[in-house]
Amino acid sequence: MALRRTIAVFLALLVCLAAAPVFARTVTDEMGRKVQVPENPQRLIGLTPSLTEVIYALGLGDKAVGATTWADYPPAARKLTRVGPYVSPNLERILALKPDLVLVNKDGNPPWVVERLSALGVPVYVTVPGTPKQLPASMERLGKLLGVPQAGSRLARRLREEMAKVAKRLKGATPRSTMVVIGSKPLVSVGEGTMNHYLLTMAGGANIAAGVNQRWPRLNLEYIIEAKPQVIIISTMERGQNLERDLAYWQSLPGVGDRPGVRVEWISSDLIDRPGPRVGQGLEDLARLIHPERFPQEPKP
Repeated sequence: MALRRTIAVFLALLVCLAAAPVFARTVTDEMGRKVQVPENPQRLIGLTPSLTEVIYALGLGDKAVGATTWADYPPAARKLTRVGPYVSPNLERILALKPDLVLVNKDGNPPWVVERLSALGVPVYVTVPGTPKQLPASMERLGKLLGVPQAGSRLARRLREEMAKVAKRLKGATPRSTMVVIGSKPLVSVGEGTMNHYLLTMAGGANIAAGVNQRWPRLNLEYIIEAKPQVIIISTMERGQNLERDLAYWQSLPGVGDRPGVRVEWISSDLIDRPGPRVGQGLEDLARLIHPERFPQEPKP
């Protein structure tokens, strides 16, 4: 009987060892947390749309097993199993997918997600978006974490080159008073400390909402009229919005869009809201809208 119990314990131990990552290592995430992760993670979940984009941009789309509700880029990501919105993901669905590493965004995912997943034994690596200029280094870290350091370096190099290209175009340009609208009911703009604000500044804009001392300030019409924005940029963040109607509203608004020389434009929110691989494209698009004279149309062949 004792021999049988010994054999049973030994077999159970072998099963546990087989299930555990063979080459586990301890890394420090961008929050300063110590996390034990597999040497080459095989089942990945990014808990924001931007982190899902990073996984694919690093060439690891075949290892992605789940994504949040609005993770829709690249198109292949739309086929992934949904684990709910990034602000309140479904932990049961995440556990059912058996990830060996979950990527989290400090600004997008609430702290309880990290705490509960970690308590359940799921390795969680937290990223901190910071500023656009800090993103390339983050891409490099993620490349090393996921076992593809060269891909991370290539992605970081591309982002740096895109930012440098815009900076060169805008050299000597006078900042242009700009308002970014990310919500119309109520009217919500972008404040200091947000990725949008940093991009707006890098794109040669002077953010009219910078002095409100809120990350997502709600502006009234009187404030906007007094600020006199030269460029009004509507972000397509709102789902189901009528963009044509919104553009017409701002273009004809007395004291705002109807002033001589004021331009009302729009931009894809995914390019300026998601701290991921397409931030460089978003920066250039913003710069073109604010300073079109610095980006002349190239003649068609």
